[in-house]
Amino acid sequence: MTICRLALCLALLLSGAAWARGMAAAEPAPAAQAAAPAASDQPNLTAVKADFIPGEKTLFYDDFSDMTGDEPPPHWKVRGITAQLRVGGGVRQLTAVGDRGRLTPNIKGIPKNFTLECELKFEEPGDLRSNWSFISKDGGEYDLRLVLQSHGENLVVKLGTLQEELASVEPAVDFSKPVKMGLWVQNGRIRVYINNERVVDVNQVTLPALETADNEIELYGSDKSAIGYRMVRIAESTPDFSQVISSTGRYVTHGILFDTDSDRLKPESAAVIKSIARGLETNPNLKLGIEGYTDSTGAAAHNVDLSRRRAEAVKAVLVSQFSVDAGRLTTAGLGAAKPVDSNDTPQGRAQNRRVEFVKQ
Repeated sequence: MTICRLALCLALLLSGAAWARGMAAAEPAPAAQAAAPAASDQPNLTAVKADFIPGEKTLFYDDFSDMTGDEPPPHWKVRGITAQLRVGGGVRQLTAVGDRGRLTPNIKGIPKNFTLECELKFEEPGDLRSNWSFISKDGGEYDLRLVLQSHGENLVVKLGTLQEELASVEPAVDFSKPVKMGLWVQNGRIRVYINNERVVDVNQVTLPALETADNEIELYGSDKSAIGYRMVRIAESTPDFSQVISSTGRYVTHGILFDTDSDRLKPESAAVIKSIARGLETNPNLKLGIEGYTDSTGAAAHNVDLSRRRAEAVKAVLVSQFSVDAGRLTTAGLGAAKPVDSNDTPQGRAQNRRVEFVKQ
């Protein structure tokens, strides 16, 4: 009986230990660990093929956040069509309706190297066209033209000058979703991206000094056909990361993007982060501080926390996906501190939302 009692007690003790181990495993992680950026929650940026890097010096930006009611868009000249602000589901959209007209952004002086980003929605697509023209100081018809045309179920992308047609392609798109377009003009090379994929790449294109941009809209479809614009940005391109960090010690980027009010990176951030990783690889002695910034919208404490988490997310991806030594990177979240532009306009707020890399 004594041996049986001992065996029973031993079994109960072992069972209790196993139960205790199970409870310990089920306990939540400490708060400090829970707050750390989880790289596994981020998209796999190494698998993203896009290489579009937005220009850094913003020349024109509009997300229509300062447009209300029936007011005309303050940063555009409207001719021939009606431009309506449509709001719903967290989306603000400048919608062009009518037959044919122009939306001309208020911008003068286009640099030799620049990018154009545009997010647009083709509604009830038939034959709908958004024709972007870049015009020299001589004021001709156009010197560079990019046509985005919904033709039935297809998107047609055409690029050309008055002298020659440079490209005509039909990338696959889903018109139930907005289309993201990027144009990159750099030292005679012109690339066009649709939904982060490069669809046009031509070189040895000679352009005169450009002065203005124009957007001609043609709507041939049903009474409900329209083109909606959700974001437009034109910016001057700058040298690559390694050149800038070597010469100035600081690299500012607006090309690292996050989901709204989140530290989750957007896939289109891949090109910029890859360039940072390449720079760290080629310069093994380089150490960087990663600083996150927001605009002034929202509570200051929330913005500081958000910017900190975003800086940490960039570090986590560089470490986990690009094998950068974590000891070479530090992070800081500065919220709306140190604004580089006014927070009173969409363009200024966009300028203030940024990530900076500082040589240590």
